[in-house]
Amino acid sequence: MSGWYHVASRKFCCCLPVRIGVFVLSALSAFFGGISAFVVWYTVVRTAKYGTVDSNLSSLNNINTNTTIPDNGNDWQSALNSVALDKQQYYAFIVIGVILTIYTLFSVFGFLGSIFRKRALVALYSTVLWFLLGANLGIAVYMSYSAIRRRNDLSAQCTADARNNQDNIIADGQNKITSAACDAASKIGIAVYIIVSVLQLLIQLYCCIIVKRYVEQLTEEQGFKQHVAGNRVAKDSGAYGSYYPHQPLTNQHELGPYPYAQPDHSFGAKV
Repeated sequence: MSGWYHVASRKFCCCLPVRIGVFVLSALSAFFGGISAFVVWYTVVRTAKYGTVDSNLSSLNNINTNTTIPDNGNDWQSALNSVALDKQQYYAFIVIGVILTIYTLFSVFGFLGSIFRKRALVALYSTVLWFLLGANLGIAVYMSYSAIRRRNDLSAQCTADARNNQDNIIADGQNKITSAACDAASKIGIAVYIIVSVLQLLIQLYCCIIVKRYVEQLTEEQGFKQHVAGNRVAKDSGAYGSYYPHQPLTNQHELGPYPYAQPDHSFGAKV
């Protein structure tokens, strides 16, 4: 470990080392990703056990007054109320569970990579973060476009719900929630969603940049380590290297010291 301090540590937030950022970020990602994956898979397992909403509702419609409900009927009904997944949501939860599981696994890779300075593990974590950033960008664009396109439908639904709610009725049968208020609420809601989405994407982008900087630092550290090893070989053979390659030379031990670090290739050697 004596050679690591020769490579300057990259920073984020002006003064914090990127290694600390990757350590904290990967730990939080693994923790919350693991919890989210557990909740999703737990919901999927319970739905697979008790059935989806569609199948359970069809079963309820087929039950007549002479049918005896099993002893676990209360548990089944409570599970139906708590899970409340239809068939499409059930398969969507499976896809989400797979994504969260992969995300948690690669977060653990990033966490271990930040501890043991393993460039390959941190690079895998960085790749997943960039992939998720692109996926979230696509989702945010689609959801924003869909909300803007359906703004009139949302406003109409708000107006209909307000009319059906008796608590909104005031004197002379007037409704205190007007269509203009629903239209304004839909505009504000869409604007808030877009602003929150943009802020979330900017934060994710900065996290991706932090991890990318640490990958670059580990790359430089790996190159420096190969340079030191090459100098030791050159010293044993009577030559002294002076060139430091900034890219990692993984086959340095096989090829020997860097050729242009040898005295025969130095400036003025042939003069």
